[in-house]
Amino acid sequence: MNNNKKLQDSLASILVFPLVLTLSLLSVWLMLKSGLHEGIAVFAVLLPGALLIAILERLLPYRQDWNQSDGDLKTDFLHMLIAQITIPRLVKPALLALLVSSVGWINTTFDNGVWPNDWPLIFQVALVLLIAEFGRYWVHRAAHTYIPLWRFHAVHHSPNRLYWMNAGRFHPVEKVFFLLPEMVPFILLGTNVEAMSLYFVFNGIHGMFQHSNIKVRLGWLNYVFAMTELHRWHHSKLVRESNRNYGNNLIIWDLVFGTFFWPRDREVKVIGVYNPDYPKGYLAQLKAPFQGSLDKPADYKQRPKYYENKIKQECGVLVEEKV
Repeated sequence: MNNNKKLQDSLASILVFPLVLTLSLLSVWLMLKSGLHEGIAVFAVLLPGALLIAILERLLPYRQDWNQSDGDLKTDFLHMLIAQITIPRLVKPALLALLVSSVGWINTTFDNGVWPNDWPLIFQVALVLLIAEFGRYWVHRAAHTYIPLWRFHAVHHSPNRLYWMNAGRFHPVEKVFFLLPEMVPFILLGTNVEAMSLYFVFNGIHGMFQHSNIKVRLGWLNYVFAMTELHRWHHSKLVRESNRNYGNNLIIWDLVFGTFFWPRDREVKVIGVYNPDYPKGYLAQLKAPFQGSLDKPADYKQRPKYYENKIKQECGVLVEEKV
């Protein structure tokens, strides 16, 4: 019986993400085909998708202790509401207004438009992913490299556990920066509603899985998706581990630019930021980037030994870096 349970868990950990993602994309495509408004269709898929992922965290947990609240539910709910739902709906009309002249010039210059609308939809979505991921990769990497940007990005790295709602934990200012590569190229290129709707469902389902406390095993697919086995290392408290795997949905640009990281012989230990007093409340986290006294791991290259000593005992490993 024990062996049967292990086999079931093993199969579930392999199949759960591809199945949920495929069903989600198929569902939104069918809704769009039936004439449902894209905003309603995307929301109608992501809401039950979030509920299913939350249930799967209980049925197939990666770590039991990560299923215990850390006083973060209210904070993460507000982040999800503001950063993931409200901000995009404010930013898109503003970008459309700013870019209207450029869009008009492109449309008059290219008679048939720039976007390959005649391609099969699956290839259009793949193209959206490749373009958006390239921009997201560099914005994300910069957020770990430059201290002013890190101050905002530290909000996302502040949790002491990973679960599905961490996907929405972004400072509103940073969220605007992350939205630019996801919106600007496709407004200019005239990407159609169907391709963008499928992208946003892909992005939502993948993001919640990526941060989830679900035991996911993808094997070779970890060279395609920036999934949870890779992304947990990105949340490591060790800077040499967290400054890797910047991919949002795909891991391709990490492979191209040398930031791919996947140790097979161990699991991530302590996650989060160095400052033990980093604020947990939503309003306090909105103020945090403007408080110069907060810990700044982005200056790791200048003070490697300082951070090594700080986390050596907590993480149980010694960071091997040249001073």
